[in-house]
Amino acid sequence: MRAGHFNEIWQRLRVLFKPKQLDRDLEDEVAFHLAMREHKNHAQGMDEREAGYAARRQFGNSTAVKERTREMWILTSLETLRRDFTYALRTLTKKPGFTAVAIVTLALGIGASTAIFSVIENVLLEPFPYPDAKRFMTVEIHDASRGESAGRAEYSAPEYLDYIEKNHVFDLAIADASEEVLYNVGEGVERLHGVLVTPNTFEFFGLPALRGRVLQPADYEPGAPPVFILRYKTWMANFAGDPGALNKTFVLNGVARTLVGIMPPRFGWGDGDVFIPVKPTRSETPVIPGEFPPVWYLMGHLKLGVSVQQAHADLTVVANQLAKVYPKSYPEHFVVKIVSATDMVVGHFRATLYLTLGAVALLLLISCANLANLLLARATTREKEFAIRAALGAGRWRLIRQLMVESLILSFCGGVLGIALAAVGLNSIVAMMPQVTIPAETEISLNLPVLAFALAVAMLTPLIFGLIPALRATRDDLEKPLRESGKGTSGSARQGHLRDAVIVCEVALSFTLLVGAGLLMRSFVALCGVNLGLRPDHVLVSRLPLPSERYKTAAQVTSFFRPLLTRVKTLPGVLDAAESSAFPPYGGFLSEIEIPGKVHRDKWNALFQLCSEGYFSVLRIELKEGRTFDAAEVNDARKVAVVNKTFAHRYFGNENPIGQRVRFSDLENFPDRVPDPWFEIVGVVADALNQGLQEPPQPEAWLPYTVSGSGQRGILVRTSNDPMMLMDSVRREVWATDRSVALTYTGSMENFINSQSFAGPRFGFVLMSAFAAVGLLLVSIGVYSVVAYATARRTHEIGIRMALGATRADALKLVLGTGMRIIGLGVGIGLAASLALSHLLASQLWQVSVHDPATIACVAALLLTTGALACWLPARRATGIEPTLALRHE
Repeated sequence: MRAGHFNEIWQRLRVLFKPKQLDRDLEDEVAFHLAMREHKNHAQGMDEREAGYAARRQFGNSTAVKERTREMWILTSLETLRRDFTYALRTLTKKPGFTAVAIVTLALGIGASTAIFSVIENVLLEPFPYPDAKRFMTVEIHDASRGESAGRAEYSAPEYLDYIEKNHVFDLAIADASEEVLYNVGEGVERLHGVLVTPNTFEFFGLPALRGRVLQPADYEPGAPPVFILRYKTWMANFAGDPGALNKTFVLNGVARTLVGIMPPRFGWGDGDVFIPVKPTRSETPVIPGEFPPVWYLMGHLKLGVSVQQAHADLTVVANQLAKVYPKSYPEHFVVKIVSATDMVVGHFRATLYLTLGAVALLLLISCANLANLLLARATTREKEFAIRAALGAGRWRLIRQLMVESLILSFCGGVLGIALAAVGLNSIVAMMPQVTIPAETEISLNLPVLAFALAVAMLTPLIFGLIPALRATRDDLEKPLRESGKGTSGSARQGHLRDAVIVCEVALSFTLLVGAGLLMRSFVALCGVNLGLRPDHVLVSRLPLPSERYKTAAQVTSFFRPLLTRVKTLPGVLDAAESSAFPPYGGFLSEIEIPGKVHRDKWNALFQLCSEGYFSVLRIELKEGRTFDAAEVNDARKVAVVNKTFAHRYFGNENPIGQRVRFSDLENFPDRVPDPWFEIVGVVADALNQGLQEPPQPEAWLPYTVSGSGQRGILVRTSNDPMMLMDSVRREVWATDRSVALTYTGSMENFINSQSFAGPRFGFVLMSAFAAVGLLLVSIGVYSVVAYATARRTHEIGIRMALGATRADALKLVLGTGMRIIGLGVGIGLAASLALSHLLASQLWQVSVHDPATIACVAALLLTTGALACWLPARRATGIEPTLALRHE
């Protein structure tokens, strides 16, 4: 029974694919039966004509027989649906302009929203491949006196161990620390990003190794054979995915370590290349002799049933206890914040992404409104068609279904094109995104949830917005459409008001979007115009991690940089070169300072850098008072200092700082310590930004790099031409001085500043501007379409007015006035909405008010001008028709 039932259904479905062949077969079969009956009648003595009549009477109504047979052959509803699709395709192809605009409108909204939803879903909702990653939390200490400034999330080894022992909210806690790892590649040395990991790290993340094994508890114990884990991306890039690399020994930072495991592709905690086991102790012993002890980033897994609020209360108590044990590590007034693993990496970029999501939501609404207006206007023009079809017997549901089928076709085409646009747009968005602001584990792609979202939007948007005009176009009142003759009276006032309301909404949404883009543009321009206090053009920068086993003391570091700087300065195209422990616009070390004769209650702190005498010449930092130190002072490691203007003003007021002495206390704690770290101030230079582009400069000092061998170092080279042209030459000179030194973060200073400071604001500005431009285009299309439609409906009226004496200017004013009233109302509503929502942009702006009048005025002028142009084009065309032709217009 079941097999027969399925066979019957299959036979019926087959008919859908070859209906003409089966119709021909049916005609032949009916003709055959009639011929057989006619032959039988003729054999019984009837003449030929009477035999034919009798055969048709005996057979019955052949048309009814055919219909009954077809009903047995096919599923009637599917056949009707097929015909609806065929008719819909024919109807849409007759209006290619409408069809193209509708599909493109839908595709733009779907493509933009799908691309941004992909980013949100992969970066904020599911950035990590680790089980239960949403319960990964870190602990940050924030200085309450500095507002929303970044907090401290790193701890010394004893402090980290105290947090583990004293908290009651984590069932497992780990830590990691960054470490430069130098790896010999034959022709030179490459730098790998090493991550020091504490016991239970791989149990914490819950991912097995792709090859080999993860670290075991025994690997962390002192005296254990040195081993390490390799990241999949590094395995592919540095070892060409060679399985034979597993269990081999490699020399990393002078230590022979065995590769015991390769992690899966999405494991990338801390953006590390290699993972090295370390067991922190309370002695704070450096992992590498001669280096600073590592600072540990704490990460805990919340116990089941423990909320973030409970964790905050518990860890605040712990932090207050530890502030008494480690007073130098805690501000006088501090607050504890519990931050998720995602927020720890994404930080303020989360606000940028949500802002972009809001922008694309507005764009999607504009697209939907535009499509609704197009469908409504089209359905209104077809009222007479539907009235005639209804009068001939078509039911209301059949007419509604016809419009819904057309909407379904539009949704399918718009969805396919939208997903294609999303794929292309997503690649562009990922290329623009500042990579330092997203987790290294994140893979941004059009995955199943995103595709489901895209398909849902693609299917529902035209169906929902096609249903309203479909219901209105198939109303029960058929007499009026049949009676009208097209002289501008078709379509109720209510329908006109609905179309106008949709345009008002479109204009208001576009105004809000354009204001946001304008504010971000002004903020970005202000950021680009900030005075750095130095000139970053024509400067090549490169970090130079030195092998720690051979460069521990000031003398050893000097033995490398002194000949290197001499070599680099002799290169053609090099104007000057300098050593530095930090690159602007960020400062270097932070130290507590003392000044003789100065009494103060609060801690006095200052940033300081270790540099050579050419530093101020390379960066063109202006000298204000005194002098900078010279080559002899640097070579002799004399304790002299140059300070910035903020340092002099904050700590000396109106006194002359030249000749004053300053003690940098933290130099005594350096691995290569500086005894009695009192320095004489010999000069004051102009302020250069040292806290990023959006923060005012802090007190800063520059000391000769020869006083200590501790800390990271690099070089800055001022060139006469493009600095990137000298990169290979500088690399050769570095390796000629010492082949075991790696070059990292090599590039122009302008690119360095761009990637560190401009990438995030540029991302938000570019995306918002792109969405605003698309929204403006859609609004222009929408206004033009509706005004053109309304003007065409009033052609007869315009002809009457002109026949009665109205001029073309009067007719043009009539059409423009109607359109501009709608646009003006939309601008007014958009202005109110922008003012109400402007606070959402506050965190993304810099030196620009959220109520910036210039931006609002420019946006209003742009929308009014664009709207006027969209109204003028159809108005000019309508008023150009001769009155006699307009009077005859149907």
